[in-house]
Amino acid sequence: MSDSCPICTSLDAGNDQGEILRLREFRIRRHPSPSPIAGWTIVDLVRHAATLDELSEQEASELGRLVARTVGAIRAATGCDRVYVLSFAEAARHVHVHLAPRHEADPRTAGWAIADLYRAVAAGEIPAADEAACAEASRAIGDALGDR
Repeated sequence: MSDSCPICTSLDAGNDQGEILRLREFRIRRHPSPSPIAGWTIVDLVRHAATLDELSEQEASELGRLVARTVGAIRAATGCDRVYVLSFAEAARHVHVHLAPRHEADPRTAGWAIADLYRAVAAGEIPAADEAACAEASRAIGDALGDR
């Protein structure tokens, strides 16, 4: 654990932060409000590691399987065409992966435009995704993931 890491602090405090599923090594949670898109999901490593190369072989393998499984759950829950996998780990220097739904009918989610959407919502320049829609997508993602 890192005292200055917001993800570790959240995990240690038992703050579920919209937790969808917790496994031994990873937690899946919805993007906190304000979310740019309903269904935006985050996968956190439970223990503290700042970069992907600090993962054990087991963790790296499990992360790959979990991301693939969660992408399928997001697609099933939201009807999106694709899911972008993003990991900057800059604001929170802790291994976590953002899974962002890509809807071909919504040009705001195309390629790097999704980063502009993210920044505009965070800055309050445009409205966030509807909170009820985000909660419903999160529930549907959890249902699609099951308790495996």
